[in-house]
Amino acid sequence: MPTKEQIDQYWEQGYFIADDAVEPGMLDELEAATRRVRDKTRADEVDLRSNRGEGREPLVIWALFAPEFGEPAFAEYMLSKPIESYVHSFIGDQLRLGFQIVFCTGNYAPYDTGWHRDFGPHEVQDGTEEEEMEILNRPITRLKWHLALVDDPCLWVVPGSQRRYRTDAERECLHNARRDSIAGEKQIEVKRGQTLFWSGNLIHRGRVPEGVEERLTLAAGLTKHHDTEPIRDPYPTDVDEVDERYRWRMANNIRETLPGKMKLYYDRWRALQKGSSEIDAINEAVRKLGYTRWQEQKKD
Repeated sequence: MPTKEQIDQYWEQGYFIADDAVEPGMLDELEAATRRVRDKTRADEVDLRSNRGEGREPLVIWALFAPEFGEPAFAEYMLSKPIESYVHSFIGDQLRLGFQIVFCTGNYAPYDTGWHRDFGPHEVQDGTEEEEMEILNRPITRLKWHLALVDDPCLWVVPGSQRRYRTDAERECLHNARRDSIAGEKQIEVKRGQTLFWSGNLIHRGRVPEGVEERLTLAAGLTKHHDTEPIRDPYPTDVDEVDERYRWRMANNIRETLPGKMKLYYDRWRALQKGSSEIDAINEAVRKLGYTRWQEQKKD
């Protein structure tokens, strides 16, 4: 569970590091599983979704808990008591599936994302102060984190930038000189077994510094779920087109392999995807009613 100091640092600086967010035995298990996943992806034995670098070297691997990899530790980790205690402290216990990926880069695979925020496409990140602050001031709906499976010095942030409009100099780095230095930038060094909880609204940059032989970091997040009634809106804003990065999750063999509450988290996520039979049926029923009931409730 986070301390008051960690919670305060998260809201003020946009991040904090925890030493107790993974069980010691699980750390070794996750590292071994991650190396097997990387090797299978590298050899093209399994590749449901990955980002590749030079020589088709895997840089980011998705679909970690897909049955094809045969690694149940990834899903079990998402339900572990340390993770639940941190997540519940920030966004409560009503959750749905977020994301889980592995960064597996090193000096053998150059990697530099450039400066960015995580809240939308390029044009969204270049809005007016009013537009940007509306996004930055939204209530937190997802908690994300990095678990370092080996020492990870590969993230730079501008502390506190998640709370304010970008400066002119920051805008230049966000849109043009994306690999230049920014005033106030800080390199976050996460030791093996430590977990970095942080806000994607921070101005940040992922980069493998010279001399780093290997980056092996498990990045994950869970999302706050609201038991709303999607039938009220024929085009609900929280129903998504299936993001190409997560299309593998729509396969019929995913749910049956998930443990405990991960099935519930998965069901909640899947029900919100366009193409879900539940959502399609709901929206079709509403259309046949001529939206009348929805329009009346929308006014209330």
